[in-house]
Amino acid sequence: MESLELNSRSFFLWNNDLGIEVAGLEADTSTPVASMTKIMTALLTLENLDLNKEITITTKMLQGLEGYAVVGLSVGQKVTARDLLYATMLPSAGDAAQALAIEIGGSIDEFADLMNARAAEIGMQNTQFSNPVGMDEGNYSTPREIAMLLREALKNPEFVTVFNDFEEYLPSLGKTVKKTFNQIPYVTGGKTGYTEAAGRCLASVAEVEGTEYILVTVGAPLGKNVVDAQTVYDAVAAEYGPVQILAEGEKILQIGVAQSTTKAMDFVVARDVVVALPNDMRAEDLTYNYNGIEEITPQTELGATLGTVRVSRGEDLLYTQEIIYDEMPEFYNYGWVVAGGGVSLVLLLSTLVLIWRTLKRKRSKKHGWLWPVVTGVLCAVSVIVNLLVFGKWFAEPGVTEVIRPEEIMAVEVESSPEKEPESETMEPELTEETEETEVVADSKVTGNCTTGWGNLMLINPNFTVGSDFINQRKTQLISVSQTYGIPEYNVAVNGDNLLAPEAAAKLAEMVAAYEAENPGHKMGTRSCFRVKGTQCGRLCAATGTSDHHTGLTCDLIDTAYGTSLDTGDYAQHKEWQWLRANSYKYGFIDRFPEAWAGGPMTAPLNVDANGSTGLYETWHYRYVGTAAATEIATGKYNNGQYDSLEHYLKATGRIQDLKNGVCE
Repeated sequence: MESLELNSRSFFLWNNDLGIEVAGLEADTSTPVASMTKIMTALLTLENLDLNKEITITTKMLQGLEGYAVVGLSVGQKVTARDLLYATMLPSAGDAAQALAIEIGGSIDEFADLMNARAAEIGMQNTQFSNPVGMDEGNYSTPREIAMLLREALKNPEFVTVFNDFEEYLPSLGKTVKKTFNQIPYVTGGKTGYTEAAGRCLASVAEVEGTEYILVTVGAPLGKNVVDAQTVYDAVAAEYGPVQILAEGEKILQIGVAQSTTKAMDFVVARDVVVALPNDMRAEDLTYNYNGIEEITPQTELGATLGTVRVSRGEDLLYTQEIIYDEMPEFYNYGWVVAGGGVSLVLLLSTLVLIWRTLKRKRSKKHGWLWPVVTGVLCAVSVIVNLLVFGKWFAEPGVTEVIRPEEIMAVEVESSPEKEPESETMEPELTEETEETEVVADSKVTGNCTTGWGNLMLINPNFTVGSDFINQRKTQLISVSQTYGIPEYNVAVNGDNLLAPEAAAKLAEMVAAYEAENPGHKMGTRSCFRVKGTQCGRLCAATGTSDHHTGLTCDLIDTAYGTSLDTGDYAQHKEWQWLRANSYKYGFIDRFPEAWAGGPMTAPLNVDANGSTGLYETWHYRYVGTAAATEIATGKYNNGQYDSLEHYLKATGRIQDLKNGVCE
């Protein structure tokens, strides 16, 4: 790394999976950090504000921002905390950052106190924040401590969503915002910064060959912060490779057991362990150690932690596993030991008496030899039985030792598609008076390029997602039942009714409005988020293609009108008619209207290039935010008729080709 000759005056690279430093230059030198400050602003926002809260913009929120990037807020405007957060982190809007700060702290100074208190909790000893925007005066940190801050923020799933997003539509602002740099190979998210004193900065997170890294660069010339990030991550990819050092179920430790016929217990590896190691690494370079109790006894408490196995390379700790005593061997029953010993002693004494009597008895010519033979055999049997039984019982316990794996192996990791940085659009040309501005990418993106669109993400047979997305999405959701008391009518099959927090809050408002207008009625769900798809006589919504994977969708029903989810029952279900007429006011849309089904439910799947969905479901409602929902329900882009989400996304210019999954 030291030979890379980066453009930045300082940097710090951290392996976030292992929790170890990889490289750095002037990493502990205090410096202005410009808009990387907004990482702390975002973290405090998520920890202190409900993102659904509407904030009224005041004069103080817009003061002192001459020369800094803004999103264009105006006094008296009402904006959600969510949209202000995205405006803070994507186009780096100073007015949005100050609005959040004053809403949380009451003033810029009081918010700065909160920032510094949180920094102290994280362990940032060489950092001082004076404002939420990143203005230089009294605002500084180090590359290492910005990486510490980012590491802390990444523990919050909502932060990860915002940090990894490169484009987002903000309903309360009525505009789409974009990040100030184009995505480059390996990088999953980032935050730029610029002031004259700080230079070009970038705090980024990247996944290189299966390992997550955090890189902070400070003090680069125009456009070179992104170039430096690319250089560092390319070097990591060239110099390091993923190596499996342990395999799930593999024996890793043996501990001796006393006072039992089980002389040693084996413990196995809890999971496959893959780490990034230098390409010239040898198996002999790894150290496997155990620190804990050396012997299991009857007094060892079941469920206790016996110790910890550690795998290291030099001073770098690669893996730790606590050893849990969760299965007890059979220990000696001393009552049976005494009984067995007594029987054995009687047998032995009887044998000796027989020997003695035989020697005293006069031998007959015919049978005198018989008694010595019989007594000798009994004596031998007694000795053998005692040795076999008690010799094994009271033998020394087995040796306690760490078991090194027979081999370690390189792991093939599917690399991310290569992208060439576009020097003209990597970062905008900034004057001394301007901090950051928005950059618009010209390239078309294929695959499911919508998963970063928040409430407007699209999942269907042409825009599919994998298990990684589905499993990660589940961690970002909340229970509507537990949070708002809305019942799930088919828990046994569907589980809990999970939704994104914003969608859940709006669903609660919508359900309350329905029940207020229809006294005695109660609306509930019959499935919201799903990990798996469904079959319904044809390919209805196979796993990876279902709108339920978004965490923004629920099937809704009022059981007073029956329990059937059937389009033929539409006229009987008054709640579906109410939802069709009113749901847009709360940000929800009829996701699969009949006009866009492309045919009856029994017809083949027909998701086409014009916006047909292939489905007709009167019960299926999807959250998209009030602005988009209003435009869809009123047919702004469909001649005044109810729109489909697919057609709406194409008509608004977000998607170029619905059939082939191509975004603008």
